[in-house]
Amino acid sequence: MNPYLKAGIAASFLCFSSSFAQDAGGPIVAAVLPSSRAVQVGDTATAFATIINAGQTEAVSCRVELSPGGEATGSFSFQTTDATNAVTGSPNAPVNIAGGGAQSFVFAFTPGAPYDGGDLPLVFDCDNTDPAPVRAGVNSFWLSASTSAGADIVAIADTGASVGLNSLPGVVETIDRQKNGAFVVAISNVGAAANLTARPVSNPDGLTVTPRICQTNPSTGACLSAAAESVDFFIGANETASFAVFVIDGLPVAFEPGNNRISVRFEQGDALRGSTSVAVRTLMSEPVLPQIPYLYADADVDLPNYYLNGPVAGADNTPIDNHITNPGAALGRVLFYDRRLSANNTTSCATCHTQATGFSDPLELSEGFAGELTARHSPGLSNARFYANGHFFWDERAATLEDQTLAPIQSEVEMGLTLEEAVSRIAAEDFYDPLFTAAFGDPAVTTDRMARAMAQFVRSLTTYNSRFDQALSAGTVGSPAFEASFTPQEYLGLQLFMPVNGSPVENLGCAACHGTLAHISDDVHNIGLDDPADPDADPGNGLGEFKAPSLRNAGVRTHFMHDGRFTSLAEVIEHYNSGVIASPGLDPRLRNGRGEARRLNLTVEEAQALEAFLHTLTDNDFLTDPRFADPFVD
Repeated sequence: MNPYLKAGIAASFLCFSSSFAQDAGGPIVAAVLPSSRAVQVGDTATAFATIINAGQTEAVSCRVELSPGGEATGSFSFQTTDATNAVTGSPNAPVNIAGGGAQSFVFAFTPGAPYDGGDLPLVFDCDNTDPAPVRAGVNSFWLSASTSAGADIVAIADTGASVGLNSLPGVVETIDRQKNGAFVVAISNVGAAANLTARPVSNPDGLTVTPRICQTNPSTGACLSAAAESVDFFIGANETASFAVFVIDGLPVAFEPGNNRISVRFEQGDALRGSTSVAVRTLMSEPVLPQIPYLYADADVDLPNYYLNGPVAGADNTPIDNHITNPGAALGRVLFYDRRLSANNTTSCATCHTQATGFSDPLELSEGFAGELTARHSPGLSNARFYANGHFFWDERAATLEDQTLAPIQSEVEMGLTLEEAVSRIAAEDFYDPLFTAAFGDPAVTTDRMARAMAQFVRSLTTYNSRFDQALSAGTVGSPAFEASFTPQEYLGLQLFMPVNGSPVENLGCAACHGTLAHISDDVHNIGLDDPADPDADPGNGLGEFKAPSLRNAGVRTHFMHDGRFTSLAEVIEHYNSGVIASPGLDPRLRNGRGEARRLNLTVEEAQALEAFLHTLTDNDFLTDPRFADPFVD
């Protein structure tokens, strides 16, 4: 074996096995390196093993052996080794292992007949313990034997601190937002020359990461070609080679080193000639916050007068004991984007409320932490602060925004945590200490504080720099300066939408339900989407009534209504134009004088004008404002 590679095994082996021991399920665990060999009949295949005693009591008479009945025929032996992989003791002599201790071994198998390939039935056992569980790629050993000489690759992987961002030996690490990591593999061919293919594989098959590999210059470590799904190469007898493996994409991977692994296989056609593996896990990123804190409080934000006074201000649902503060909203922003608040670290509030879509969901129905879909579409949060009765969710089941912020965390579909677990996770992160202290005076984490901070952030999502707002800054509604801010088509749509003094256009009454200059809903309404008597219909609050979000930034949403059924503003307008369904609960404003469903019967020109006006409510500054953006940057 190449001396460098043998030294590498000595240096890497305990790291490999100790990382696996961290999720040990019993008193003893074991690891094997390399994980495969391919030899000629009559030649001896050797590998190293470690048995770790994870218990407190001394493990007695520990050894490596083969269970009877295996398909491979041949002779097997083992012997203890020291930290340099030099043999110690006597062949096939069991040893005792102190509680918390470990012992390394070399084992050897000499095949007596050809063997197409498979795992040797290794057993790692002590007299007073159960055998160590066998896990593929960790303490399994794949062997093949042929009648002619072939390549025999001894491979080890290195995830040392000098490789990528890895901090734990034997584990390749990715950061949840960066979604990349790396490790290196060194091989020595102790068999015949061959053309081989190196291929990284995720274990288990469902592990949602994508490995890529390249062969590297052994002197510089640089890739000889772009990383790909596999790489073909030639290796001579007694030659070495090195490779880099890059891990990208995938959901956050839990730290289960016995299960969540990446194997690198070295294949000659369909035959395996060598392999090695590493564990993979995802580290959660920390927020990057501005040196000068962002401003959220009303006193520090230049809100237009029509937000501070009159009907808009009258609809403000901010409670007297939870006004927006700069540190409170800053903490709320971090919590809003933190995926630690889901069971598997994959989902945050922002997963279903994206800034680019006005804090609505680009999906029809939201996808929870385990892939299950929610029953309803996630609405936009623009101007959520302005809704007079202060209730939240489509059916208003949450009495306050503070109550609403905690419900998705506890949902079995959405985020899947108990509040106790959520508090524990947040309290475990040091970066939260100064955030909670700034917001509440000390670092204590409570569900009440979390709810108040997240509610402050959501209430700070006020949008007031759309073209409609810019028109208001030029003049009052209906004034020449106001009108000059719109195209003729947009202004026709505005007149159809809302009353305009002196306008010859009869407005459609849209502003009766989407009122004030902030275009907010006044109450829940049954808008004739379905007949509540239909057993398949969503009953909403029980009468087929649903709360509607503000129309601000509706033009960037991709789905509309409580079930996301419509995919464009044109479809929404057409519903009111021709699709309203009559039912006992239908809102009176959608009935004609005979009590029938009222249809708008718009012309094509009018429908297009109404849509054009709604696009003037888009606030591009709001959609890109760093105060509201993800602090867990790449």
